[in-house]
Amino acid sequence: MIGTAVLSACQSPKPAPPPEPVKAEWKYPGEWTGGDKPITKMVVNVDTQRATLYHKDEVVGWTYVASGITSFPTPTGDFTILEKVKDKVSNLYGKAYDADGKLVNSDFKQGRDVLPPGGKFTAAPMKYFMRLTNDGVGMHIGAITRPGRRASHGCIRLPSKMAPILYERTVLGTPVSIVGNGPDYKTYLAQSKAKAKANAEKYAAAKKKLDEAQAALADTTALAPGDPNGPAPEGASSAAAAPVEVIKPAVPANLVPLSPPSVGE
Repeated sequence: MIGTAVLSACQSPKPAPPPEPVKAEWKYPGEWTGGDKPITKMVVNVDTQRATLYHKDEVVGWTYVASGITSFPTPTGDFTILEKVKDKVSNLYGKAYDADGKLVNSDFKQGRDVLPPGGKFTAAPMKYFMRLTNDGVGMHIGAITRPGRRASHGCIRLPSKMAPILYERTVLGTPVSIVGNGPDYKTYLAQSKAKAKANAEKYAAAKKKLDEAQAALADTTALAPGDPNGPAPEGASSAAAAPVEVIKPAVPANLVPLSPPSVGE
């Protein structure tokens, strides 16, 4: 017993487990603490799907973003704000409706998809747009249904409550660094060129199919030449187009006509 007690006394106490790491609380949609200060730099992280806002070296806010999905990635690198348009709409993406006003494609893209005959294209809104590249990548209000996940076609979507702050407190030339897992701009341009070629081929095939379907429909409803159900030849009167035959009633041979009655009868 004494030996056991001595042995226990000589053993080192078991170390306490390390404390749980404190996770930063990121509450959607973001936070602005800069007051009236301008934003002099933004850093967008496509891995965390958040952007950090700076005034010089001071962090003055942050916001959730939604960058491009894997098949439509947002390019990484250093950019600047090239253009600002408060009420911009997309010239590529939107919704397609058929001739009856029914939504037929909620992710319609010009040059890739074909509108049905008599259909209508409605462009997607891109309010508070801040252009970063000449080929259309920018920052603007957009749906972020799953914060922390990529969701766009390449642009950087912003929450509706944070976009006006970024728009109002930046100027043309404000630096925007995009970091994280994504193609650099040169690689992005090469990928975009390949996608544009594939889209053009898809559009041509869809357009050909639609034209063939319309031609087949026209053939099935067309009337043969001279069909009486067709329209009258140009310049012809209705009488000439459809002569009316007058049929006289036949008189039986054994019928003797009556003499006219005498006056006063």
